[in-house]
Amino acid sequence: MKSPYLVAFTVTLISMMELLDVTIVNVAIPSLMGSYGASVDEISWVSTGYIVANVVILPASGWLSAWFGRRNYYLVSSIVFVLASLGCAMSTELWQLVALRIIQGLAGGGLLGISQAIIYDVFPKEKVSTGLALYGVGVMMGPTLGPSVGGYLIDEFSWHWIFLINLPIGAVAILLSWLCVHDSINEKRPQSIDYIGFALLALGVGSLQIMLERGEHWDWLESDLTLACLLLGGFGLLTFFWWEQRVSTPIVNMNLFRNREFLMGSICAFCVGFGLYSTLFMVPLLLQTLLEQSAYQSGMVIFPGALASAVSTLVIGKLSQENKIDERVFVSIGILIYGYAMYLHTQFTLQSNPDTLYWPLIIRGLGLGMIFVPLTNLAMRQLPAQLISVGSGVLNLMRQLGGSVGIAIAATLLTRFSWARYRQLSEHVTESSIIASGWDVARYDPRVLSLGTSDPAQAQALLALVNAREQAQMLGFSMLFGLLGAVMLIGVPMVLLMRNPKRIAQSEQEASPCSNNSRESAQA
Repeated sequence: MKSPYLVAFTVTLISMMELLDVTIVNVAIPSLMGSYGASVDEISWVSTGYIVANVVILPASGWLSAWFGRRNYYLVSSIVFVLASLGCAMSTELWQLVALRIIQGLAGGGLLGISQAIIYDVFPKEKVSTGLALYGVGVMMGPTLGPSVGGYLIDEFSWHWIFLINLPIGAVAILLSWLCVHDSINEKRPQSIDYIGFALLALGVGSLQIMLERGEHWDWLESDLTLACLLLGGFGLLTFFWWEQRVSTPIVNMNLFRNREFLMGSICAFCVGFGLYSTLFMVPLLLQTLLEQSAYQSGMVIFPGALASAVSTLVIGKLSQENKIDERVFVSIGILIYGYAMYLHTQFTLQSNPDTLYWPLIIRGLGLGMIFVPLTNLAMRQLPAQLISVGSGVLNLMRQLGGSVGIAIAATLLTRFSWARYRQLSEHVTESSIIASGWDVARYDPRVLSLGTSDPAQAQALLALVNAREQAQMLGFSMLFGLLGAVMLIGVPMVLLMRNPKRIAQSEQEASPCSNNSRESAQA
């Protein structure tokens, strides 16, 4: 049997590669627009197609693993992901790129969905936390490294390399998967394919994900397209839940949600995804639009926080393995630390130096690192072995959906908060207030030229409005950071509703002799 640590390295490498592709494309949007002659609306489907395909396949990954065999499914998904990456780099038409990104997302979702299940299978129960910690490093680092890696590759080479970078990583991952990943003895091949369940799942999750991705562009409920996606998504998911409880071979076993720990853990995973991905969306945006950092520079500002998250994840994984401290304590403290970091984020101003952002981001990373391993353990520990793969896919789905909802809400509220603040601030921009400020127009020559005027009075008025707009944007960011902290705090009561793991273990041990005595009496 292969070393469990080598297996953990394999699934971590693959998951990190998959999650890197979620965010790495964002910094290439301007380059892709120029290369394909596409609008922002058209090019955004490069990202939307990948994410929609990803979340559609995640909850079904456990079933697919059982149907095809874990080793076959993992290997084929890895190969398809790498080949689709090569195809993306070679695409000459936008429709080709979007189609290949969808294929890439389907393959990547399958890889991410069963990676945790593989770790649960290969590690002894007392060392699972260590394996999850190694895997958690990849989950945290992947999306965080996307902007900086993407920015560097585009600056030094071309946008094609954000896809070509997957080839050497993928080649190593495929070789390791072939050597290390084996079928699970706990998975039994389903007797039939639930075609209706697949269709309803794709309709429900896919429609809602498209709504979240495109809602801001469509002006949300003011658009018939948004309403159509909402209705289709709601119908698809409700019908899916109804159908899965009646079919003999369900795609997702609904008994998962009868487990209190898994249900509460799923809600917490949603909140963590909300905080993780929306922050990764907002912080680079703040750095690049208001603090004039490049994509690569903003990635370097974020990197120490990602490193802190990796270190924290490994340390907490070791402490969880020792089983001396209730894991609910780790998760609760991690959420509170994250909330404090969001409070520090609300203190950012237009005068903030990018260097001053390091510590809030490091504190945020430490908090996130305290959450991943204990939360996964709490959610998955009580699941039967045959439900681990399905549970892993659903837990990852909840984290990804939380991220999608978080980004959609962040993008919408940032615009609306900023506009509301701008209207308040611009009311104070008058001719007398400009004169009283004693501005030196010459100091602002570059900005004056960009505003298209050489008249000093007009230039000063326009500059006052520009500054009001920037100040309003910063206030919008501050309000959103506060909101993110509040949403993360919802996870604390969810954690406290979980049962104490040690008490569950004790009750199982006490019940075991009773069941043995009952069997002996029956045999007598």
